[in-house]
Amino acid sequence: MSGEQRASAGATSMDALRAEHEDADSGPVNPNDTGDRAPGPYDSEPRIQEMTTRRATLLSPDRPFKPAQLARIDEALTLASRETGLLFSVYVGDLGQSSRATAEAMFATLAGRHHAPVLVAISPAQRRLEIVTGGESARRIPNRIAGLAALAMRGSFSNGDLTGGIVTGLRQLADAAGRG
Repeated sequence: MSGEQRASAGATSMDALRAEHEDADSGPVNPNDTGDRAPGPYDSEPRIQEMTTRRATLLSPDRPFKPAQLARIDEALTLASRETGLLFSVYVGDLGQSSRATAEAMFATLAGRHHAPVLVAISPAQRRLEIVTGGESARRIPNRIAGLAALAMRGSFSNGDLTGGIVTGLRQLADAAGRG
């Protein structure tokens, strides 16, 4: 986040705080007001009150992962691709009515860019998982192995661990493919 964005977010929260504490009869709250107590030695200096609010990382349908989770998935993708020579890709999102056909269309796009792609397509809302291989990747990752990886992934997904399931599946697929 840039400093400019951070500053504007802080100003917004301070304005909201002031509005929340405004009283109809007394007006805005002055943080330097000494109230009913006797002035102290530091009252001549303005007191700065640090007001920070912990920001929760909001997950939304278009951003289902936190940055740390994305880093784990990216690392698993990088390692799997580097170790095997295959192009591993993950898609998380809506797969439409025919999830297999959608996944195969995505795979075709990958196949146009690389000789041996592997696509793991996941639609959490639809509870669908598709692993698509072809050509060299299909030879090195048999359907039986892809099925076992899918089973392990579904186990993690059912426990609410989308990131862990993806990482586990990628590791299993890469281990099965071997060195490239």
